[in-house]
Amino acid sequence: MMRQLSFPDGLTVFSLNADETRFVHREVFGERCYLRHGIELRDGDCVFDVGANIGLSSLFFHREREGVRIFAFEPSPAACECLRANMELHGVDARVFECGLSRESGVAEFTFYPANTVRSGFHVDMEADRGTTKTYMVNSGFSPRNADLFLGLLFKKTTFPCRLRTLSEIVDEERVARIDLLKIDAERSELEILAGIRTEHWRLIRQVALEVHDEAGGLDEAQRLLAERGFQVSIEQDALLKGTALFNVFAIR
Repeated sequence: MMRQLSFPDGLTVFSLNADETRFVHREVFGERCYLRHGIELRDGDCVFDVGANIGLSSLFFHREREGVRIFAFEPSPAACECLRANMELHGVDARVFECGLSRESGVAEFTFYPANTVRSGFHVDMEADRGTTKTYMVNSGFSPRNADLFLGLLFKKTTFPCRLRTLSEIVDEERVARIDLLKIDAERSELEILAGIRTEHWRLIRQVALEVHDEAGGLDEAQRLLAERGFQVSIEQDALLKGTALFNVFAIR
């Protein structure tokens, strides 16, 4: 159920889970996690927010510069409803798509964690996701025992079919002339999303910020792919995620 939540910085949003929303707000607005390693926004930029969840990253981009245009993608109906409400609440120039992105169009099963929506996805690995979350919690100061108690609540799931499209389909359909920032946080779908970009559309992309799961060589593959397409690539890992497979990749031309 959506409820309004207000922050000390004056931002009010619709939220599905207050604690989760506070966590994401701290990362996005406090730590400015998407604008690192040379990535910057300019007035009038176009942003593709892939894995927009309830829209905090889109709101951040909207507030960062004047006239930013956003294409936001979120496959979960519950999160997408909240995303739309937040875009309308703040008057964001956004096109919202209730779908996932991949290498080709189709339909796939989506796993949704109502109490942990940011870990939802098309390729969930519950054991690995629980391990990552526990490591983060322990690195944050939780005892292993208390972390285990929370994990049982966070990973109750539901599944349902969701539509998949390709990024290039959207570029064609919406006649997108440029993508100044491609932000991807899609829980193991990141390489499939990049594979859905046709060769001629890579030249439209100026900057990329994505979360990568370094499983089966995923980090090396993402770095190689971006470097081959002319990007300078930087990699970092949140100190609280040390010991996990999660990394952030930043690419600029």
